Amino acid sequence: MTPLDFEAARDGGGDSWERSDPDAATIARMHYDEWCVRLADADESHVVTLRHEGSSYVGECDCDGFKFHSGPCAHLCTLRKAEFIDATDVRGERVRLADDAETADHHVERAMADGGTEVRR
Repeated sequence: MTPLDFEAARDGGGDSWERSDPDAATIARMHYDEWCVRLADADESHVVTLRHEGSSYVGECDCDGFKFHSGPCAHLCTLRKAEFIDATDVRGERVRLADDAETADHHVERAMADGGTEVRR
Protein backbone atom coordinates (compact mmCIF):
# COMPACT_ATOMS: atom_id res chain seq x y z
CA MET A 1 0.00 0.00 0.00
CA THR A 2 1.19 3.46 -0.89
CA PRO A 3 1.14 6.36 1.61
CA LEU A 4 -1.11 9.11 0.23
CA ASP A 5 -0.99 12.87 0.76
CA PHE A 6 -4.45 14.24 0.02
CA GLU A 7 -3.59 17.69 1.38
CA ALA A 8 -0.84 18.04 -1.23
CA ALA A 9 -3.27 16.92 -3.94
CA ARG A 10 -5.83 19.46 -2.75
CA ASP A 11 -3.39 22.35 -2.27
CA GLY A 12 -1.49 21.60 -5.48
CA GLY A 13 -4.62 22.16 -7.56
CA GLY A 14 -4.03 19.05 -9.60
CA ASP A 15 -6.39 17.44 -12.07
CA SER A 16 -7.08 14.46 -9.78
CA TRP A 17 -8.46 16.60 -7.00
CA GLU A 18 -10.50 18.72 -9.41
CA ARG A 19 -12.02 15.70 -11.24
CA SER A 20 -13.05 13.97 -8.03
CA ASP A 21 -16.72 14.55 -7.22
CA PRO A 22 -18.34 12.04 -4.86
CA ASP A 23 -21.83 13.45 -5.51
CA ALA A 24 -21.57 12.62 -9.22
CA ALA A 25 -19.53 9.40 -8.91
CA THR A 26 -20.76 5.84 -8.48
CA ILE A 27 -19.22 4.30 -5.36
CA ALA A 28 -19.72 0.70 -4.25
CA ARG A 29 -18.02 -1.07 -1.34
CA MET A 30 -16.57 -4.43 -2.38
CA HIS A 31 -14.63 -5.40 0.74
CA TYR A 32 -13.74 -3.82 4.08
CA ASP A 33 -11.13 -1.53 2.46
CA GLU A 34 -11.88 -2.02 -1.24
CA TRP A 35 -14.25 0.01 -3.39
CA CYS A 36 -15.42 0.21 -6.97
CA VAL A 37 -15.41 3.85 -8.14
CA ARG A 38 -16.67 5.27 -11.42
CA LEU A 39 -16.31 8.97 -12.08
CA ALA A 40 -19.10 10.86 -13.81
CA ASP A 41 -16.92 11.61 -16.86
CA ALA A 42 -15.60 8.03 -17.22
CA ASP A 43 -16.71 4.98 -19.17
CA GLU A 44 -15.28 2.42 -16.76
CA SER A 45 -15.02 1.72 -13.05
CA HIS A 46 -11.82 1.17 -11.11
CA VAL A 47 -10.96 -0.88 -8.05
CA VAL A 48 -9.67 1.31 -5.25
CA THR A 49 -8.18 0.24 -1.94
CA LEU A 50 -8.06 2.97 0.71
CA ARG A 51 -7.84 2.96 4.49
CA HIS A 52 -6.60 4.93 7.48
CA GLU A 53 -3.24 3.93 8.86
CA GLY A 54 -2.75 5.84 12.08
CA SER A 55 -3.39 9.48 11.24
CA SER A 56 -2.48 8.95 7.58
CA TYR A 57 -3.98 7.26 4.53
CA VAL A 58 -2.66 4.36 2.47
CA GLY A 59 -4.14 3.08 -0.75
CA GLU A 60 -3.90 2.19 -4.40
CA CYS A 61 -5.99 2.13 -7.55
CA ASP A 62 -5.89 0.03 -10.70
CA CYS A 63 -6.15 3.08 -13.00
CA ASP A 64 -3.34 4.43 -15.18
CA GLY A 65 -3.48 7.77 -13.35
CA PHE A 66 -2.32 6.07 -10.18
CA LYS A 67 0.19 3.79 -11.90
CA PHE A 68 1.96 6.47 -13.91
CA HIS A 69 1.76 9.57 -11.71
CA SER A 70 2.75 10.44 -8.17
CA GLY A 71 0.06 11.17 -5.61
CA PRO A 72 -3.53 10.01 -5.34
CA CYS A 73 -5.60 9.61 -8.49
CA ALA A 74 -9.12 11.04 -8.97
CA HIS A 75 -10.69 7.76 -7.78
CA LEU A 76 -8.79 7.85 -4.48
CA CYS A 77 -9.58 11.57 -4.07
CA THR A 78 -13.27 10.82 -4.70
CA LEU A 79 -13.32 8.31 -1.83
CA ARG A 80 -11.47 10.69 0.49
CA LYS A 81 -13.93 13.48 -0.28
CA ALA A 82 -16.88 11.09 0.06
CA GLU A 83 -15.82 10.16 3.57
CA PHE A 84 -15.33 13.81 4.50
CA ILE A 85 -18.79 14.92 3.35
CA ASP A 86 -20.59 11.80 4.66
CA ALA A 87 -21.59 10.75 1.14
CA THR A 88 -23.35 7.43 0.61
CA ASP A 89 -22.54 4.53 -1.67
CA VAL A 90 -24.88 2.78 -4.13
CA ARG A 91 -26.48 0.86 -1.23
CA GLY A 92 -27.23 4.06 0.64
CA GLU A 93 -24.58 3.36 3.29
CA ARG A 94 -22.26 6.10 4.49
CA VAL A 95 -18.78 5.95 2.97
CA ARG A 96 -16.46 5.18 5.86
CA LEU A 97 -12.87 4.13 5.35
CA ALA A 98 -11.44 1.20 7.30
CA ASP A 99 -8.68 1.76 9.83
CA ASP A 100 -5.82 -0.30 11.30
CA ALA A 101 -8.01 -2.03 13.90
CA GLU A 102 -10.51 -3.19 11.29
CA THR A 103 -7.65 -4.52 9.18
CA ALA A 104 -6.37 -6.57 12.12
CA ASP A 105 -9.88 -7.79 12.95
CA HIS A 106 -10.37 -8.86 9.34
CA HIS A 107 -7.22 -11.00 9.44
CA VAL A 108 -8.30 -12.66 12.72
CA GLU A 109 -11.78 -13.39 11.35
CA ARG A 110 -10.32 -14.80 8.15
CA ALA A 111 -7.92 -17.07 10.08
CA MET A 112 -10.80 -18.32 12.20
CA ALA A 113 -12.92 -18.96 9.10
CA ASP A 114 -10.04 -20.96 7.65
CA GLY A 115 -10.05 -23.30 10.66
CA GLY A 116 -7.82 -21.34 13.00
CA THR A 117 -8.78 -20.91 16.63
CA GLU A 118 -8.88 -17.74 18.63
CA VAL A 119 -6.69 -17.71 21.72
CA ARG A 120 -7.71 -15.33 24.48
CA ARG A 121 -5.47 -14.52 27.42
